[in-house]
Amino acid sequence: HDVPKVTRAVEVCLLARRPVTDLFEKGRNALVGYRTLKIGLWPDREALYQRLDRRCHQMFEEGLTAEVRRILDLGFAPTSKPFESHGYRQALQQLRGELTPKEALSYAQRNTRRYAKRQMTWFRQEPATDWLHGFGDDAPIRQAAADRVATFMAAWDI
Repeated sequence: HDVPKVTRAVEVCLLARRPVTDLFEKGRNALVGYRTLKIGLWPDREALYQRLDRRCHQMFEEGLTAEVRRILDLGFAPTSKPFESHGYRQALQQLRGELTPKEALSYAQRNTRRYAKRQMTWFRQEPATDWLHGFGDDAPIRQAAADRVATFMAAWDI
């Protein structure tokens, strides 16, 4: 039911003159001639969840529901893809009377935390990642990242 993805698949089929599945089976050549440094941030989960909850609260406090109302007033359908995102979906449900403001915030916070957990699970499996345990706005973490980049570049004489 994802119209943009289906549209893109049809475009690829027409351009390649064969099914997308044939292209996926064939695979791609590995990227060669590049050296990569992968640095990931791994903050404490509880601290991350607190920040996410505050950010959701701030979004609603600063007028997310009013923003959704303005978007609808411009003629966009409530079924538009952006309304599937965290926070926007709950603001839309609030406008429809399906959720109270408190419930909308609570569900947006819960869904955002769950999404962050899925992202952490996904990225934890990423090989050869240099994990920094903290947030990117912490000065020691920024310095550690800069040091790793400098060491990497020096090792490759970049």
